[in-house]
Amino acid sequence: MADSISPLTLYYQPAVTFTGLGSGLDTQAIIDKLVQAESIQIRRLESWKEQWTAKIEALNTLTTKLSAFRSAAAAMDRLTTFRAKTATSGNSAVFTAKATAAALPGSHQVVVNQLAQSEVEVHAGVSAADTVVNASGAGKVFAFTYGAATVSITVPDGATLTDLAAAINTSGANPGVSASVLDVGAGADPYRLVLQGKNTGAGYTIAIDDGLTTLDGAGGTLNFQSSQFTETQTAANAQLRVDGYPPAGWIERTGNVISNVISGVTLSLLSTSASPVQLTVGDDTAAMQEKITTLVENYNDVIAYLREVTRFDAAAGVAGVLQGNYAVQMIKGRLNSIGVGYAPGFKDGSDTYLNLAQLGIATDVDETSETFGQLVIKESELTAALNYDPQGVAELMSAYFEGVSDDTSGNLLYYSSLPGITQPGIYEVTAEVSGGVLVSGAINGHAATVSGDTLTGAGGYPEYGLAVRVNLVDGTHTGTVRLKLGINGQFSLELGDLLSASTGPVNILVDSYEDIILSIDAKIDFEERRVEAYRRRLIHQFTQLEAVLSQLNDQANYLSGQLQKMGLTQGSK
Repeated sequence: MADSISPLTLYYQPAVTFTGLGSGLDTQAIIDKLVQAESIQIRRLESWKEQWTAKIEALNTLTTKLSAFRSAAAAMDRLTTFRAKTATSGNSAVFTAKATAAALPGSHQVVVNQLAQSEVEVHAGVSAADTVVNASGAGKVFAFTYGAATVSITVPDGATLTDLAAAINTSGANPGVSASVLDVGAGADPYRLVLQGKNTGAGYTIAIDDGLTTLDGAGGTLNFQSSQFTETQTAANAQLRVDGYPPAGWIERTGNVISNVISGVTLSLLSTSASPVQLTVGDDTAAMQEKITTLVENYNDVIAYLREVTRFDAAAGVAGVLQGNYAVQMIKGRLNSIGVGYAPGFKDGSDTYLNLAQLGIATDVDETSETFGQLVIKESELTAALNYDPQGVAELMSAYFEGVSDDTSGNLLYYSSLPGITQPGIYEVTAEVSGGVLVSGAINGHAATVSGDTLTGAGGYPEYGLAVRVNLVDGTHTGTVRLKLGINGQFSLELGDLLSASTGPVNILVDSYEDIILSIDAKIDFEERRVEAYRRRLIHQFTQLEAVLSQLNDQANYLSGQLQKMGLTQGSK
C-alpha cells in the first residue's frame, strides 16, 4: 500500500518531475517524503492556529450570549418597564381599560354620560347616483365649514352626485370631511349625499356655507344649500364622571379613547351608563413573573455556556476550549456575585426583598446536576412573593439609582445623583448648620462640597455626585441616605462593562488572540518559503544525480556492448 502524502505537498508541486530512469528510484516520492518531514513545524503551527481560532470562535459566541443577556436586562431595568399593571372594567360593554406601569393600584367608579361623536349632515336626495347636479354650462361652488376651516369645492359643468362626492373627498382644502352617496332604497329621491366629520368632538361641526355655495337650484343646478341638509348626528364630546367628580357636571374629552383622566389608565368608552361602573387597577403579577423568568433564562444561558467551554471531561480526557481562562472565570464570578448577592442600597427592615433568594431564586450548587451554577426558580415562592408585595419585587428587580433618605427627622433629604458615576449603596451623612447656614458636612466620612443647602459627594469616592438637601435648622444632623440599584440595572451595567470595546475582557482577549494568529501566520509564511526553498534544492540535487547516473548508465551500456563485440570476434577465430 502506498504511503499517504500530507496535504502540505499540494502547496509545493515541483516544476520538474522524475521517473527514476537514471537511478531506478522513485525520486518524486523521496522528495515528497523529505519535504513532508521538513514541514513538521508548519503542521505544528497550523494546529496551534486552529486552537487559537477555536478560542476566538468561543469568545465570539460568548459575546453574542452576553449581548442577548444585556438586552434582556436593559429592557426592564426601570420600574416603568418592569412593573406591569392590569385595568379591569366592571362592564366591558360600557368601557374597556388598559394600564401602564405608572397607574396606581386601586378602584374607581366611572359613569359615562355621553360618547364623543362626529357630525353627520344628509342631503334631501336626488333620483340617481348619476344625476347631474350642475347643468348650468359653467363651474359652480359647493362650500361648507368644518370646525374653524372653510372649504370651497369647484363643481364642473356636467358633474353628477357621485362626482360631487369624489370632489369633496379629493380636495386638498378638505381638512376632514368624508362624503359618500347613500341609497336609502325608497321614495322619489333615494340617493343622498352624506357628509361626515372624521373627528369627534363638539368643535368639529359641519355647516353648509350658503354665501359661497352656488349649487342653489337655479340656472340648471340642483339645490345643495343648508336648507336641503338634515343634521342626523351632532358633533359632541364624551362626558364622564370619575369617583363622583365633578359632582355637578361632567369631565369632557373630544374622543372616546381617554388617557388623561386617570393617571396611567386609558379608557375606551363604548356606551353610556346610568349607574357607575367599577374600574379596578392592580398589579399584573403574571407579566412580572414572566419577565423575571426571561432574565433568569438569559443568565442561565451564559452560565451553561461558560461551564461547557471551561469544564474538563475526565472520562474522555478532553478539556473545554477556554478551560483555565482567567478572564472567563472573572466574567462568571462577576455575574454570579449579582445573582446571589444583595442589591446595593437595599436595607433590611426598610425593603421587603434584598436579594433573589428571597424570591425563591437560588443557585444550583449540586456539581452533578446539569444545571450546576445556574439559577433555579421555585415558582411557588416567586408567586407568593409577587402576591405579597409586588412593589417590593419590582423595586428589587428594577429600582434604578433610586434615592431614599432614612432620616426620620426630615433634616436630610436625598436630592440627586449621577447615574453611572455615583455608586449605589448606603451612605452615612453628617451636616453642620449654624446660624441658619450649612457650614460643613461629610458623606461616608469624606468632606462633602457645600453649596447653599446642599451637600455633594466629592470626587474620587463612591459617593461622588450624590447630592443631599439639608434643612437649615441649627445643629448637627446625621442620617442615612441610600441609592438603590435593582438586579436588572446591575446586570445591565455590568454586562455593558464586560462588553466594552476598549476595556471589556472578552474584546481584549479576542484582540490578543487575533494578534497571536497574525504572528502564527507570519511564522507559517516563513516556514512555507523555507520548505519551498528546501524542495527546490532537493529537485536540483536529484536532477544532477539523475544526470550523472544517466551518463554512467550510458557509459556502462557502451562498455558492455563493446565487451560483447570483443567476445564475439574472438569466438569466431
